[in-house]
Amino acid sequence: MNFFEHQDKARRNTLLLIALFLSAVLGLIMITTLFVAFVSNFSQMQPLSPAALMTALDRETVAGIAATIVAIITLASLYRLHQLAAGGRAVAESLGGRQINITPRNQAERRALNVVEEMALASGTPVPDVYILDDPAINAFAAGYKPSDAVIGLTRGCIEQLSRDELQGVVAHEFSHIFNGDTRLNLRIVGLLHGILFIGLLGTWLLRGSVWGNRRKRGQPLLFGIGAGLILIGYTGTFFGTLIKSAMNRQREYLADASAVQFTRNHQGIAGALKKIGHQSQGASLAIANANEFSHMYFACAQQGALRRVFSGLLATHPPLPDRILRLDPQWNGYYLSASQTPGHTLTSEAAERQMHRSQKIQMMGIAPAVPFEQLIDAVENRIGSPDGQQMEYGRKLLASVPSPLHQAAQDPFAARALVYGLLMAAGTTDASAGNEKEVAHRQEQQLLLENIAHPAVVREFKQLQPVLAELPPHFRLPLLDLSIPALKALAPQQYQIFKRNLIKLIRADGELEIREWALYRVLVHALERNPDRQRTTSGKHNHAKALGDAQRFLLATMAHTGSPDYLPAKRAYEAGMTALNLSITPLPTSSDITLQRLDKALIIACATAPLKKPALLKALATTLTHDNVIQAREIELLRALADCLDCPMPPLSTADDSSPQVPFTQPAADSC
Repeated sequence: MNFFEHQDKARRNTLLLIALFLSAVLGLIMITTLFVAFVSNFSQMQPLSPAALMTALDRETVAGIAATIVAIITLASLYRLHQLAAGGRAVAESLGGRQINITPRNQAERRALNVVEEMALASGTPVPDVYILDDPAINAFAAGYKPSDAVIGLTRGCIEQLSRDELQGVVAHEFSHIFNGDTRLNLRIVGLLHGILFIGLLGTWLLRGSVWGNRRKRGQPLLFGIGAGLILIGYTGTFFGTLIKSAMNRQREYLADASAVQFTRNHQGIAGALKKIGHQSQGASLAIANANEFSHMYFACAQQGALRRVFSGLLATHPPLPDRILRLDPQWNGYYLSASQTPGHTLTSEAAERQMHRSQKIQMMGIAPAVPFEQLIDAVENRIGSPDGQQMEYGRKLLASVPSPLHQAAQDPFAARALVYGLLMAAGTTDASAGNEKEVAHRQEQQLLLENIAHPAVVREFKQLQPVLAELPPHFRLPLLDLSIPALKALAPQQYQIFKRNLIKLIRADGELEIREWALYRVLVHALERNPDRQRTTSGKHNHAKALGDAQRFLLATMAHTGSPDYLPAKRAYEAGMTALNLSITPLPTSSDITLQRLDKALIIACATAPLKKPALLKALATTLTHDNVIQAREIELLRALADCLDCPMPPLSTADDSSPQVPFTQPAADSC
């Protein structure tokens, strides 16, 4: 099952969640109805037999109870979902997490951040916010509606007691939840179950009011009885909630474990982390007040009590720890591990890690293998949202190869703006732009404009980074943009709006649309805004299929003009793309027809493509891109940018060095990475 099939299954699981939720609501209505009948007969000294209870209920009473329960659950669920609108950040902050992307405090936090950055670069997704929970237990979680607003949470015990391989296995497990759409479903579970559990909370408040209120009031005993009854109903809701969590979660944990092994090519890493959890007396239990609300999100569940062990097959949100370990390590002898039993557990300094990859860095900055068309298609079909061990190694090399001044700038909210300005200007140049007078003049015009519109301190940062950016190979642009996302999220709303307006002004500086500049801008907006340009998505609803086809044709036309400045080769590439997508052939729009507004609208409409149909669109874009049997690093960069905006994170591909801007691929390469 690939990324797109997982996304489609996540959509279907949402329907299953709604069905289970409605069943739970129906059950609560029935129980509440019986409770009301019991209270009514008891207060009137009537018999409490089933027949007597049924006669106490008429149609209007049952309808009123049902309407009340539905209203309470709906309002409480909507309220909780509104609280979780910020995505993963809302979950991390409610658990008391502290973000470390900008200011890691010690070596353990720097190592954890480094592992997350490697995984993000290997998978081609923006670096998520990383939060540390100050808890000695070994645990972790991922939360968010989509990769752009996802967070990774790690406990203090996780980053201090696990080796690097074990920590990498845990992080890979959480990334698989992000790619598979599990995190979006998990947030919806929290919101919907809050409505069910709210009835019990309401009973608790009523019970407290009856105990601490004015006891001389006649209604106090009745208030106490109603509160106690609602608490009992609330326990029923808790049972339903746990049942729903368990039904939706257990098999996904097995899948995430398997994906982590695929990502890292090391089954002992994640297996070792699970063994250390088993060795701890508290297991994975978090000493946080509301930890149970998010229990289905964690890497491992808490140790089970006696009652939970009896019903473990029914109520457990995670598979049993020994079962997970045996699937990963069939030769396991049944003994758990302590932190001291892991070879090489000592924390490696940041400088030592960079030294460890020095030879890799030299190789990365040199000539990389060519990218054949077959590898490009394989990346679309099998590598989106599912990087393998080879990509993980590539991501590690890539991070080690990032020049230190640029990496430091990407982690600072102030300098990150200067870095993005520089990346945008570099994106508007070809791989051999030194002799292109038009592009040199365009860069100079952009730099003069930047000095007039940006903060003077940002301009100074830009000038300091400019010499390093001038030597930067094109395949570093998207990774650096992904590294800078957490720092840019820390900008104040007013700062971000100014920054966004400045980017648009730089794109429009020469009055012409440079597609690579636009692509980087869209990647940035897609990662930083939950609903970018949402007002544009309302168009075309009355004829969705036609609007979607027109949007896909427009993206193909954009790719065709990017691959060739001449009309006839662009026309052939455009028709090849439409044939690959099974679209009827239409005339190729001229390059002057491709405007910033039309591109934005086409991309937003194309995002509505069904998950199982997105591979065909990406293949068609790749076919259009490679129709001339020549691929350029900047064209792969553009394809990855479009894939990212379509919520299909494509891992980085090996490209040629700057000294060879064009790489013919008449036959598959012997070695591809």
